[in-house]
Amino acid sequence: MEVYTLFAEASEAPSVPPRRRVLIVDDDHLVRDTLRFILEDAGYDVWAVAHGADALAVLESQAVDIVLSDIFMPGMNGFDLLKQIRQRRPDVPVILVTGFGNIEMARQALKEGATDFITKPYNVNEIPILIERNLMRHTIESSRTRNLQEEVQRSYRATLEALLAALDTRDTETEGHSERVAAYTMLIAQQLNLPQEELQHIEHGALLHDIGKIGVPDHILYKPGPLTPEEWEIMKQHPVIGYKMCMRIEMLRPAAPIVLHHHERWDGRGYPYGLSGAEIPLGARIFAIADTLDAMTSDRPYRKALSFAQAREEIERCAGSQFDPELVRVFLELPEEELRAIREVTMSHREARAA
Repeated sequence: MEVYTLFAEASEAPSVPPRRRVLIVDDDHLVRDTLRFILEDAGYDVWAVAHGADALAVLESQAVDIVLSDIFMPGMNGFDLLKQIRQRRPDVPVILVTGFGNIEMARQALKEGATDFITKPYNVNEIPILIERNLMRHTIESSRTRNLQEEVQRSYRATLEALLAALDTRDTETEGHSERVAAYTMLIAQQLNLPQEELQHIEHGALLHDIGKIGVPDHILYKPGPLTPEEWEIMKQHPVIGYKMCMRIEMLRPAAPIVLHHHERWDGRGYPYGLSGAEIPLGARIFAIADTLDAMTSDRPYRKALSFAQAREEIERCAGSQFDPELVRVFLELPEEELRAIREVTMSHREARAA
């Protein structure tokens, strides 16, 4: 009991806030030394350098919270340094300082991304207040930006879910197909060590690949028998329709090329534009394998589903004609049980939602 009490008291003790880290950039050693003394005395960790290049080196190696930089310095001046910081560390507030300031220079500084602008001479004892004011403002603005981004993401997710629901309502022949083929696509794509952002775009494209079928007339989409050549030409426009839909939604624009080209073939015999080889976007080439896998391992009115082993053999046979041969190699390295597990999981999720 005593041990628990000690532990509880320790866990409830207020944590010590981390020390703020300030980078000073000024070619005047007296200014640097004075600011360092004032700020360290106020409880900051301080780096002080004379040149812009040295400042960039510190920013590369240290987690700096804020930069206080002179404008007129030899070599890289304060405005040039500001541009470099905005490119490399856009989240770091920068205060520019000069002894020759005017209104126009202040406007330029703020326009180019400085969070504050002060002129010499200044009261060095007020510098900690200036720094705290800028850090607090930056924290508030960052919080607002995060909240806005989260709201935008929620809106995008709702849009994506609405589109998927509309697609499910419109195309009921292969229930759960979009979720399964997206999961297969992601399993292949993850083996390629692609950036997370690109993986997200590929997933969106795979989920919405058939969204253009919303624009296909009912008598063609639901026709029980073979399509006439004229009807088939209309059906082949669904990637173009889907592409145009996705391009109207900012979040989905990077995924739109996958929607547009998901029926292209490696040998150039696909549609809508007959692209071949590496002309076809990578996400669409990955998707083509996943789509065929799901089609062959699903029951259809005219045939029973093939086994995963049979489907893999057929995909391997079509490497270099229908599919990118290098991506087929990656696909064939995936354990069959992982593919089977995806089908089982997506089917169980589907059944749970329907219950």
